[in-house]
Amino acid sequence: AISGTDIYLNELLYMTGLTNSDIARMVVDLGVRRNYDEIFADSAEPKSIEDLRRAGFNIKPAMKGEDSIRKGIDKMKEYNIHITKHSVNLIKEFRNYSWISDKTGNPTNKPIDAFNHGIDASRYGIITKLGRPTPIDFFA
Repeated sequence: AISGTDIYLNELLYMTGLTNSDIARMVVDLGVRRNYDEIFADSAEPKSIEDLRRAGFNIKPAMKGEDSIRKGIDKMKEYNIHITKHSVNLIKEFRNYSWISDKTGNPTNKPIDAFNHGIDASRYGIITKLGRPTPIDFFA
């Protein structure tokens, strides 16, 4: 949910190895309404997106492009992020998220690709819904 400069994140499903039909069944069981609730998915999975769209879900590919991870994180930093207390995996990821260090031990502007599945999902929704970067900004 979004309210002004506050974003509220609530982890509903945090699993790997699911088929698209597993995902469809589970999100309906969790109360996601077909053809209504927006779902933002990794655009690198177009077949899965199409399968879930054909199953009646309002699913959209995330906006991605050059340096989209850093740009998405920068967009997230513009908001106050609130995570529900039962979102244990997402809380763990936010606590452990870090940046690659250079030779002298100083953090760079590149994130470590770990502890980020829930953060990536959050970033997809935030950048796609709120970021709306221009093609020039994203693909320059």
